[in-house]
Amino acid sequence: MNNLYVGEDPVVISHALLSAVVLEQSPKGEAETIVEREPVRFNDVKELSLSYKRILRIDNMWEFTALTKLQLDNNIIESIQNLFYMPNLKWLDLSFNRIEKIENLDQLVNLEDLSLFSNNISVLENMDKQQKLQVLSIGNNCIEKLDNVLYLRALESLGSLGLAGNPCAEDPEYKTYVGAFLRNLTYLDYRLVREEWRAEGLKKHSYIIEEMELLEHRDEFEKEKKEKQSEQEERFREAFVEGLSGGQLFDQLFEDDKDGEHLSNLQGADEIRETLRGQVVPVCKQIFDVGIEKEKQRAEEISQLVKCLYEARRADQDKAVRLMDEFLAEKDALLGDIANAIDFAEETGINDETEESIDKAIQIYSEHCQKLWSQLMGSEVVLNDGLEEVIQEFGRNLTDMVSSMLEATQVLFAQLRDLEAGFTEQITELALHVLEKVIRNDEDVELPLETAELFTDKEVVMSLVAGSHDAHMQAIDGREDTMTSRLKTWLQSTIANMLKLPSTRREEEERNRSRVIEINHFLDKQRDELDDFDVPRVQVLEDDI
Repeated sequence: MNNLYVGEDPVVISHALLSAVVLEQSPKGEAETIVEREPVRFNDVKELSLSYKRILRIDNMWEFTALTKLQLDNNIIESIQNLFYMPNLKWLDLSFNRIEKIENLDQLVNLEDLSLFSNNISVLENMDKQQKLQVLSIGNNCIEKLDNVLYLRALESLGSLGLAGNPCAEDPEYKTYVGAFLRNLTYLDYRLVREEWRAEGLKKHSYIIEEMELLEHRDEFEKEKKEKQSEQEERFREAFVEGLSGGQLFDQLFEDDKDGEHLSNLQGADEIRETLRGQVVPVCKQIFDVGIEKEKQRAEEISQLVKCLYEARRADQDKAVRLMDEFLAEKDALLGDIANAIDFAEETGINDETEESIDKAIQIYSEHCQKLWSQLMGSEVVLNDGLEEVIQEFGRNLTDMVSSMLEATQVLFAQLRDLEAGFTEQITELALHVLEKVIRNDEDVELPLETAELFTDKEVVMSLVAGSHDAHMQAIDGREDTMTSRLKTWLQSTIANMLKLPSTRREEEERNRSRVIEINHFLDKQRDELDDFDVPRVQVLEDDI
């Protein structure tokens, strides 16, 4: 079934092999130029064929990040591997090899055409990420069970499937089964799927298909629900208030509260605890609402910055185009004046008067060029200074917003601490009351043995209360510290990206530099047009010299 290359040694994919192949496959006339200019740039290669090379293992191709088409057919490859750095790959041919399993394709999310024809594959699997896959050729393999086809229902873009040559294709129901279960399929084994196949299959398997579709709809609903939940949670994280919309923080107060576990065994403790929940949860919700509102304001500020930068650059560009159009509209006339002055001088004779007339026409043209340069450069300076001021103002506004949020949440976290203090007072009173009953051996005190052993000494009981209170305060302080720390880190990072090197500042510096070069290049070309004129001059006699 596969090429065995009997008597020939396997080949390793080396840098030398890849360089030779790339040069060989370069368009005519380019190979020598590439060699003379610089080493082969693998990361620029779009298509590559490594067919019939006796390759045993896919390796050493990490530089081919731009590949869209890769042919590795007719080799002796045993496994699919080391393709994760080719995210742009659309066409992959691994036919006529020795591959036994479909695997390691997760990163190839843009794959549209996959050929695994004539290998040793027995199961259709591990193609969940190939949602753009349109053509799958997997004929002449070892797929025995026809229900493997059901796996392909998840590939909604699949329009063409090649399965001929597999044992499952010998099943009498092969065509009707595939036609019924793969409703989006247009071609099977390079032939149009006939409606009678589909109709016959649907008639026979309608109950199973309906059940599958019901389950698929349910799974899709759950998937969308999880995605929305994940997006919502991500938004809450961006607002730094995740876990504050309900009773999550309240539950955290008691999660690591070992001392509080004994106190919760006291009769009446549950009521006090539920009262605390009813007080804490609304305050947490206030913190949450503040965070969401402030996040909206920050997002709007960033959006306004981007919009302002874009509009300012666009306005400057429009102004520059207008100025250049005005210059170009006058240019022909100005150059015509120079040409006319030269023609007149040549017709009437070169003298001081005609030479002065030529120089005056040239001077007027040069002045127009200089004026345009001054206008364009002046506009660029104004734009650059204005954008700098806008970015600085953005930094100040963002800092104020963060400070405002911290101030608002600090007040609310202080309320949580006050509520915890009130809770501790009530628990202390209850604990001391129970302690008195235990000391008096009152019969109405019912405590677990391990708790009862602790309620024999006031210092021990107060230690339990203090330990529980400390655990609760640590949870509150920790949540506030986490919010404050992350918010300040985000602020510093965002301002750094906007005001320093990584983002806006670098982008603006590069834009400004490119713009200055562009302006000078344009004006140089306009001035160079003067060189096309052969300006006559008054002859200077030797006697005069």
